Amino acid sequence: MLIVLIISSIFMSLCIFLYQGIHINDRELEKEFWVNFNVYWKQGIANSEYSRLKTYIYQKNHDIIFFNDGHYNNLKMPDGMRSEDNLLITINNDGYVPPQTYKWYSKTTHTCYLLKVQLGGGTYKVYEEYYE
Repeated sequence: MLIVLIISSIFMSLCIFLYQGIHINDRELEKEFWVNFNVYWKQGIANSEYSRLKTYIYQKNHDIIFFNDGHYNNLKMPDGMRSEDNLLITINNDGYVPPQTYKWYSKTTHTCYLLKVQLGGGTYKVYEEYYE
């Protein structure tokens, strides 16, 4: 009886430990999405400047696609997140991105992300607005 109790307590402890290690909350997934978006963004600007061709950023299914010169980079959005309808961001062949605001929405964290492309250098900032 004691052996069964020890084995079951070890098994339960192991299950709890593994569950905590695997579980990632939605806020962390969204942060990771924006970190990866930034990497792909900089790569898109560099590709446009190097190839002298435009880079297009758009949503297809649940992916954000970065397209330049026949090459695609897919960035999967977290579950519950979506971009505005008909998202299309164009990075010109010199790396310039016209200033504009683009929206992403998260149902899971009730957040509206505003990606504001700023004048000069293809830089942007992401602002968070919470809604009910």
